[in-house]
Amino acid sequence: MHSTTQLSEEKKDELRIIYPGTKNHNILNIYRDLRNKLLRLAEYENFVCLVSSIDDDGETSTLALNLAAVFAFDKSRSSLVIDCDTNWSILDELCATQDELGLIEFVENDQDDISVLIHDSGIDRLRIVPSGRVTETRTEALESLRMREIVMELKKRYPDRYIFVNAPSMKLSSEVQILSNVSDMVIFEVDAGTVTEAQVADAVEMIGSERVAGIVFSDY
Repeated sequence: MHSTTQLSEEKKDELRIIYPGTKNHNILNIYRDLRNKLLRLAEYENFVCLVSSIDDDGETSTLALNLAAVFAFDKSRSSLVIDCDTNWSILDELCATQDELGLIEFVENDQDDISVLIHDSGIDRLRIVPSGRVTETRTEALESLRMREIVMELKKRYPDRYIFVNAPSMKLSSEVQILSNVSDMVIFEVDAGTVTEAQVADAVEMIGSERVAGIVFSDY
């Protein structure tokens, strides 16, 4: 596993990452409520949760990271964010090394040692699998049987690990649908100012209402 230095509270505030001493108690409690809801839905077993946006240009890395962070508050749990969105995001900034192997290259090269993918985030008990470089066959890599095997192995290896898959926007629906098939539940992030009720309904229908754990309105 790649290691890095721990993030200071000042740096977390700058990056909008929650932590137990976050000054905005309202947002902190919202994430704690989300954690409790997800735990109840999963009957307190570990799970894989897909996080995607319904907006055309939505970006969900901060939501995925903060969901993982609130689970990592508990010293008896750990969390992992698998980045499946190759656009630059906060997750890239947190990885200790940006030029090494990422998820896409790992899948396409059919490599075996998953531990080489896992990076420290600078946050206790929270790890990141970076997406890797943009390739012409990215969609095929994410839709592959090998991708499914990787996610399942990461889930089963540690029963106290909660996995969040940061996915592209729903505008790349084929990728989101496939990734949802390797996930136990799905959370959508929505910008209330740009997304209509009809778009939300279409997204829920596409994934299946029984798989959608919640819809989060972007604000933090």
